[in-house]
Amino acid sequence: MAKRTQKKGGKHEVVHVSANYGSVPFAPGASDYATGTAVALELARVLKSYPIDKELRIAFVGAEEIGLVGSKYYVSQLTSDEINRSIANFNMDMVGTSWDNATAIYMNTLDGKLNIVSETATATEGRIGTPSELILFQRGASDHVSFHDPGIPAVNFISCEPGTANLEPYYHTPLDTIEHVSVERLKEAGDLVGATIYELIRE
Repeated sequence: MAKRTQKKGGKHEVVHVSANYGSVPFAPGASDYATGTAVALELARVLKSYPIDKELRIAFVGAEEIGLVGSKYYVSQLTSDEINRSIANFNMDMVGTSWDNATAIYMNTLDGKLNIVSETATATEGRIGTPSELILFQRGASDHVSFHDPGIPAVNFISCEPGTANLEPYYHTPLDTIEHVSVERLKEAGDLVGATIYELIRE
């Protein structure tokens, strides 16, 4: 989805939302990664009718598990001008697990430092009262890395156990099925990320 309002000189800033639609052998992939994809699809549906003054691009990529292949390709197709105008990447990962211990939404950045995405999300969390704790954490190993490498501020949003950063026990197993997906947590992630994105792109 791309919605544009021309600025002076025909230029506009770009916000990227990415989600992976792959899985691993023998894992159905309901949480990893269908939850992130589902939230990104819903954000596309909702945000298309909002007035914005930036370009919003929602990218669905594959083959994350074998080396971030899809997201690397997507970023490699951006021109240097597009990269220079890119101000943020919201990477949606496993955000809908029903695992009781996953009471935190981790904001993973490659360097563990705050950026425009994590700072805006933290401010949004305080404004809308997100039930889960928000934790900034240093971690790569997902598609946000492909955006970070050329200098685009990027955050990987994922539900984990606070303190340990553990993922749900169904991760990468045949038990990763719809029975272990929480509608409430999907909505929570959608509300948080959607409101954060809109804070950056609204007119």
